[in-house]
Amino acid sequence: MPNTKAVGVAFEDAQLDGAIMGKAGGTAGFYGTTPVTQAAAITAVTNTASGTELATAINALRVALKNIGITA
Repeated sequence: MPNTKAVGVAFEDAQLDGAIMGKAGGTAGFYGTTPVTQAAAITAVTNTASGTELATAINALRVALKNIGITA
């Protein structure tokens, strides 16, 4: 049976303390967005990365956050 409890009360409800959002193979969405599956791993950037590599990593993070509704 899926959990139908509103997550917006997480800071007021002891039952949600330490709650894990989503599960392996599941979907998630925030602020009314359509739930999507977890983004693929984003390649770690080393301290010798070029500007292009940094831009690629930053853009991958931005897209992953946008897809789940965290940023516009």
